Amino acid sequence: MTEPSGATHPDLLKPAGQSLGTAPPRGGVPPRRGMFSSLRHRPFRGYLEGLFLSNVGSWMQTVAQGWLVFRLSDSPLVLGLVTFAGSIPTLLLVPFAGVAADRFDRRKLLVATQSLQMATALLLAIATFFGFVSVSLVAAVAAVNGVANAYTTPSHQSLFMDLVGRDDLMNAISLNSMQFNLSRVVGPIVAGFTIASLGESGCFLVNAVSFLPFLVAIAGLPSFPPLRKRTRGAWVDLRGGLRFARRDAILPSLLALSASLAVFGTPAVTLAPLYARRLLHVGPPGLGGMLSAVGLGAVATALGMAWMGDFARKGLGLLVGAAAFAISLAGLALAPSYPFAFAALALLGGGMMSASSITNTLMQTRAPEKLRGRIISLYALAWLGFVPIGNLQAGAVAERFGPEVSLLVGAAGIAVTLVAIRLIRPIPTEVR
Repeated sequence: MTEPSGATHPDLLKPAGQSLGTAPPRGGVPPRRGMFSSLRHRPFRGYLEGLFLSNVGSWMQTVAQGWLVFRLSDSPLVLGLVTFAGSIPTLLLVPFAGVAADRFDRRKLLVATQSLQMATALLLAIATFFGFVSVSLVAAVAAVNGVANAYTTPSHQSLFMDLVGRDDLMNAISLNSMQFNLSRVVGPIVAGFTIASLGESGCFLVNAVSFLPFLVAIAGLPSFPPLRKRTRGAWVDLRGGLRFARRDAILPSLLALSASLAVFGTPAVTLAPLYARRLLHVGPPGLGGMLSAVGLGAVATALGMAWMGDFARKGLGLLVGAAAFAISLAGLALAPSYPFAFAALALLGGGMMSASSITNTLMQTRAPEKLRGRIISLYALAWLGFVPIGNLQAGAVAERFGPEVSLLVGAAGIAVTLVAIRLIRPIPTEVR
């Protein structure tokens, strides 16, 4: 997911945040450039296309892996533990991955992580097809993929500013979220029918193959030298990023809200097999439809945000998105039917997309260029690193009190966080 070493890219000779062929911002909110303005940057366009194909395969594996673990164990707690194994490396490693993104050739890092994930998908396909798969093997593969994801996120996210410039950054992040969530629509639907007809191994094999076009897209990116030479220890560089984030006016609140959404909100997606079987009483196709509903809501929201461009009232959009997240969890818990649950999950997707995209944009635009990888790693730590804690709490609550209570606890947790931020360190309605 990044670029070859070699000659300096022309964009790096320009002030931070400008892309090749992009005029410098003149202050204030730039004029709206169109819903797909960032796609005029050819390297970004090719990168996004390859990423979409890879994400379709990844969502197929996510559905198949969750269904396989629940089929083997029939335990919400075990399902939570496996997702914990896949997420805990992010909590432990992503800050150092941010340092690596600022120090090393990010393309080489991304080629390594994507190749590793392709190999683990192939391993799961073989193990499942030949019948020697087990929960412990799936957990081990999930942990390895968690390490790869930890080192993927900062390098992947830090590319956007270089590829499209500051003025198109919000549009690029929105379109990236759109393709991710469009893959969330396509992947689970295909996975549901693939599991029903070919078994989980078919999904794992498709995922392994889907990495190939993305690796080709990475190879086609321009070269961006590391932003920082290795003159100091990793801990020193890491503390520099933490110091900047602590002193910023809104970054602590952004990180707190992201962590809350990860702990209380994302289990609705990662524990979807539990809610499919125990709450809605549906099989693999129904599970695929549930996850596709999340994607549909997110895609619709992403298109709206891409059309709005670099709008000024990002603080308000962030708070509305987080509130929608909480409301959707309560709606899913109390859903009287599958169509009602589908609508609640679509709202969840929209809330998740708007909150994550706006937070990502604000983190990047407020960070100096030399700290971008480290600041993005803090975002990844909050948004992804706390997912294992959320999975454990949601799985444990569901095991003891039922799936409805676990969803209502999540809705209440997000609501309390929003009130606390409002009282302690408010996020302004208009913020850039």
